Amino acid sequence: MSAGVLVTLEPYRWLVVVASVLVSLLVLALVSGNESRTSGVRSRLLHGVPWGTALTVGFVASVYLFVQGGLAHPKQPLVIPFRSWSYYYPLGMVTAAFSHGSWSHLVGNLVGTVAYASIAEYAWGHYPRKRGAQTFSGWRTNPYARILAVPVVSIVVGLFTALFALGPVVGFSGVVFAYAGFAIVQRPVLATLAILGSQVLSLTFSAVTNPQSVASPTPRVVTPWWADIAIQGHAIGILAGILLAIALARSRDDWPEPRRVWFALVAFATFQGLWAMYLPADGGRYVLFRWAGVSVVFLLATVVVIAATRREDVAVPSLGSVHKTYALAFVVVLLASLSGSAVFYNVAPIDQQPGPDRTVEVRDYSVGYAEDIPEGYINAVSVPVIDYSPQVNTSGVIVTSPDRYIWRTAVGPARLENRGRVSVLVGGLSWRERVVVNRTGWTLAGNEEVYNVYLRPEGEDRTLGFSSAPATADPTIAGRNISIRPTDEQFEFVVSRRGETVGTAAVPANGTSVTAGGLTFRRDESRIFAIENETRVQIARRNGD
Repeated sequence: MSAGVLVTLEPYRWLVVVASVLVSLLVLALVSGNESRTSGVRSRLLHGVPWGTALTVGFVASVYLFVQGGLAHPKQPLVIPFRSWSYYYPLGMVTAAFSHGSWSHLVGNLVGTVAYASIAEYAWGHYPRKRGAQTFSGWRTNPYARILAVPVVSIVVGLFTALFALGPVVGFSGVVFAYAGFAIVQRPVLATLAILGSQVLSLTFSAVTNPQSVASPTPRVVTPWWADIAIQGHAIGILAGILLAIALARSRDDWPEPRRVWFALVAFATFQGLWAMYLPADGGRYVLFRWAGVSVVFLLATVVVIAATRREDVAVPSLGSVHKTYALAFVVVLLASLSGSAVFYNVAPIDQQPGPDRTVEVRDYSVGYAEDIPEGYINAVSVPVIDYSPQVNTSGVIVTSPDRYIWRTAVGPARLENRGRVSVLVGGLSWRERVVVNRTGWTLAGNEEVYNVYLRPEGEDRTLGFSSAPATADPTIAGRNISIRPTDEQFEFVVSRRGETVGTAAVPANGTSVTAGGLTFRRDESRIFAIENETRVQIARRNGD
């Protein structure tokens, strides 16, 4: 396809994608003759539509648009106040499961909801399945009540995953994993197909909403993908879904084929990173226990297969009734143990943890920058039974609010150094405010660096939040050492000889020079040169704004 055609189609790129998908689906329907399949769906769902899934998607999207401010700021939602910080902060607990960290985060979870909740709703059905039961004979057989059961269960499971998540999580993924666990046990073949189907849905949606992008190689700081996964929240979600599916199978005496369940669970856990068990360490590092995670996935699949198989269908009698009970009890105990571990985090005295020394205040929030200080959220946790008191240090832009039990490293030092300027959003149900953080400094010859970090709330002057230690350049000129140290406003040279200071001067503006300690310093845009007679040496390079 020529470049001219591509340019001509530019205003209609999203329409081309939509038309291509619709034509493809139409041709597929005509070729396959799917009348029998459609009638099968209609026999279980009102008009063949998973209305409960649609209501759930609408509810979650509404939280993003209207509670988090996504309607006015689609790519900059307010996130910090809607995380599950503490039992003493009910707003976060209520909103965490239904809020999201970004537009892509929301889209990913809604795609997963469509893929797995639709299967779960199909298995549940809008019509009664028991022989002799009449539709509309009671609320349990009312299709509209059964439709509403889907969003109601979504809210209940969402609150459960928020109340018992390990750490200040945000997102609907715990509920998505619950639907996936339910689908894996009730309809393992469809669940396996949904793993691939969700990838197709995600790609198609991205092609419609972001038809074309331009990328260029730029340095950036990337956190390992597995370190951004709320692995414990996902685990309790899928376990809850599995138990609900087993309860439904038992009530209907309709059990799945074990090999299909095993494969669907292993495939889903592999694709969705349930094996990625990790722990945070000092200095923004994370430790991944891949061996343990993979082992747990296969052991969990083994236990679930035993628990979700009809006793009479077990080929080995010794794995029958007794072992099925043990397997089910193991899943229940595992869910209770993982959920209980979060209680210690959610009752921790986060409001008593100190933050950075220099901060700016935005209502009940404090925003500051610090390096190598105790991580207030993790270090507040104490498990008296096993005498566990973690000691982890952190660095970066830190947001605290004792009233909300918030203590968070919002931006790491490497990301701030790389970008030079970042924004941090704080707020509440009906307000939001931005704090701009600037990092400016100089890299001296020899790669030592000196810098200031400034904080500026909207509509206010900037405030110095942090100053690094002075740094000394490697070159020695005329027996003199040259250092740069930060001041409240900018930076200054310190010239020393044999350990004694022989002169100081402020770093000059672009295109000007200053003299200190017998040396002349000239600034040429982002570079500074030290000059002595005919000797001219670059001693520093500017970083940041």
